[in-house]
Amino acid sequence: MKTNLKKVECDPKCGFSIKSHDEKEIIDIAIKHAKKFHDMAITEKDVREMMKDA
Repeated sequence: MKTNLKKVECDPKCGFSIKSHDEKEIIDIAIKHAKKFHDMAITEKDVREMMKDA
């Protein structure tokens, strides 16, 4: 079964964006991005709240 394409986008000034059918992949990459580039510790719940259909 194919899941819907999802996306998470950072602040437009940053320009980071990820799209995937795999929500776990989006969550992992978004958390790493927030830590590495913004020194922010976000949770899986935070990412799920930012996630939209692509």
